[in-house]
This record gives sequence, C-alpha cells and structure tokens, in this order.
Amino acid sequence: MVKRNVFFILALLAAVSGLAMDPDPARVKRGEPQRQGNYWEERADCSAPLREGGRLVVRADFGSVKVKPGATDRMDCQVRLRAYTTNEAEARRFFREYDLSLRPLENGLLLKGTLTQGRHGFRSLGAEFDLAVPVRLNLDIETKGGDVAVQKLDGDLQAVTAGGDVSAGDVTGPVRVETAGGDIRLASVGTRLEARTAGGSIRVGDVKGNATIETSGGEIVAGLVQGALRAETAGGDLVLRGATGGIEARTAGGQIQIGESGGRVIAATAGGSIRLQGARGRVEAKTAGGSIDLLQLRNGVEAATSAGCILAQIDADQKSFSASDLRTSMGDIQVYVPPNLPMTIDAAIDMAAGHKIVTDFPAIKIAGDGQTFAPTKLRGEGALNGGGEVLRIRTSGGNIEIRKLDPNTLAQLRARQESYWKRWQEQEERRAQKEQERRDRQKE
Repeated sequence: MVKRNVFFILALLAAVSGLAMDPDPARVKRGEPQRQGNYWEERADCSAPLREGGRLVVRADFGSVKVKPGATDRMDCQVRLRAYTTNEAEARRFFREYDLSLRPLENGLLLKGTLTQGRHGFRSLGAEFDLAVPVRLNLDIETKGGDVAVQKLDGDLQAVTAGGDVSAGDVTGPVRVETAGGDIRLASVGTRLEARTAGGSIRVGDVKGNATIETSGGEIVAGLVQGALRAETAGGDLVLRGATGGIEARTAGGQIQIGESGGRVIAATAGGSIRLQGARGRVEAKTAGGSIDLLQLRNGVEAATSAGCILAQIDADQKSFSASDLRTSMGDIQVYVPPNLPMTIDAAIDMAAGHKIVTDFPAIKIAGDGQTFAPTKLRGEGALNGGGEVLRIRTSGGNIEIRKLDPNTLAQLRARQESYWKRWQEQEERRAQKEQERRDRQKE
C-alpha cells in the first residue's frame, strides 16, 4: 500500500513537472457563437509565454489589430469574429472557415488568422484582434484589411494594412508603416521612420533619425527630425517643424511650411505658398502660384514663382554664400542682406510700367525709367563690399527692394514667422479637439 502511494506521488510530480517544462504552452480557445442583433459573434482567447525583447508576428487575412501594454512575460489576446448573417448555420460555417493559430518562433510568436476556404468570407466576416503584450517588444503586423493601433512600444514596429488607419504612441525603435488607404498617426519615433499611405493624411511627432513620409493624397504634418527628411504628397499641405539634416518637401497642390533645416532644402508645389524658417544648406523653392518667404538663409538660394511675391532674408557670410536667383513673373521681391556681406547684385524689372527698384545700398546703380507706365526695362546693378557671388533678381511686373538687414528688421521677420506657427498650433489644437470629440461619439 505504501509502495503504491509512493509511485502515485512520483507520477503526480512527474506530470506537474512535465506541464511546467512544456516547450509549447501556446493555446487558442474558441468559444460558442452568440447572436448579437443582426450578426453572430464568436470570441477566442489565446495566450503564450513571450519574453521581453522578443518578437511578435501577426498575420491576418482581414481584421483590425489593437495592441496595448500587458504582462512582461507573455502575450494575451482576444479575437472577436463576426459573421454578418442572421442564419446560425451559415454563421457557424463562416467561423469554421476562419482558422486561428498560435505557434512559437525563434525568440517570439506567430499569431495567424487565415480564411481557409471560400473567399466569400471576406464579405461576410469581420475580425478584431485585441493584444496585450510586453512593452519591450518587436512587433510585425500585417492585415489585408483593417485598422492597426499600437498604444506604446519599446522596440521595432512594422505595420502594414491593405486598407485602414494606422496609429501608434511612442515607439523607441525604427518604424515602418504602410496602408493602401487610410490615415497614419504616430507619436514620437526613436530612430528612423518610413510611413506611406495610398490615400490619407500623415501626422508624425518627433523622429530621432531619418524620415521618409509619403501619401498619394492628403496633408503631412511632422515634428522635429534628427536626420534627413523627405515628405511628398500628391495633394495636400506640408507642415514640417524642421530637421537637423536636409529636407525635401513636394506637393502637387498645397502650402509648404518648414521650420529650420541643418542641410539643403528642396521645396516644390504646383500651387501654394512656401515658408521656410531657416536653412544651413542651399535652398530651392518653386511654386507655380503662391508667395515664397525664406528666412535665415545661410547659403545660396534659388526661388521661383509664376504668380506671387518673394521675401528672402540672407544670413550668410562670404564663405557660405553662393550664387543665387530669385524670380517671379508677377509680384514683388524683397531681399534683406547683411550690410557687410560681399556680393554682386543683378536686379531687373522686365516691364517696369510704374514699378521701381529701391535699395539701401548706394553701390547699386539703377538704370532705366520706372516712373513711366510704358513697358520699359529697369535694372539695378552693383558690387557690395567689393563684390562677390552674384544675386540675380528678376520680376516681370512688380517692385524690387534690396534692404540692409538690421536688428529691428530681423526681430520683425522672426515675429512674423512665430506668429504663423502660433496660429497653426491653435488650429491644430482645435482640430485635435474635434477629432477627439468625434471618437468619443463613435464609442457611445
């Protein structure tokens, strides 16, 4: 009798030990379908050990994916499947055609939601994945239809959806997000960023690395980028707070507002104004119709607009300044130059007709008659401080002003730029408040 009890205890300990040593404790438990108004719902719970710093891969034929911080040593999830039919038998058949699986990977997990049979399930089924994971994790999510939302992540993020919005809180690692149709909203990014959508707006916080942001239609708003920044949209405004590296900003139709750049700036729009707060590298700004304001230019500049005014504040020295060109077909041009900067001025109004060239520099000689309303040419030429690189200024019909940059003027120009950013910030706060109100109404 004692011997049998000993054997029983040993067997029980072995079984418990076997459970503890189970190399694959991942599990998926699916519930029974429940009627919910005009559709049926089936819920599934899944969980598995997942170490901090590991990797979670999610692959779904369709469905939204939400990720929030959870336990530090495991992944827990709930999947809600919805069959949009009132027929129970049909709903059960749809659910059977959707396979949920969870299996371990090297240093991570793979969670899959796959439609195994008739493709009509795409039209009749919906899915929502709610995941709770360690904050320190690398995420790789791909769904063929649905939103992706990540609250916070200390790791890498890759999220791709064939149709839906993508949002994320602060992410410390590199981020690559892509949607075939939807908005992208990201908080701060710890390293490099790639964000692309085939149709929607993109809003990004500060980025501690290079950033590439592209949309086929929508506005782009980005915080400070510690690296190079490329932002491109087929139609919409670009608002870029600045970058330590170069900036390339292109839109097929919209305004461009850029903070300070530590490198070269290329800004181009088919229709809209361009504003730049400052740049250490060469600046190229072109618009088919709109004004151009360029401040704190520490290198050369090439700016052109078909219809609009140009304001350029040059803040370079003899070593950094390079040959520059300012051109507008119809509009005024104002240039502010440091009084001690050596340069050569070549300014002209092609059809003066009452327009004039005004300058604070006696070395600039003006030739022609701008007082008459006849279409005569008016020129202003001269070597400032002994001459240097050429600043070429051209307008077909408008005034030209070449002014000395003094502390009062500099303060006025900076106040003008700060006023614009303040108005924009107020507009952003109102927009964010309306967006939050809209989301609250949807939850109700």
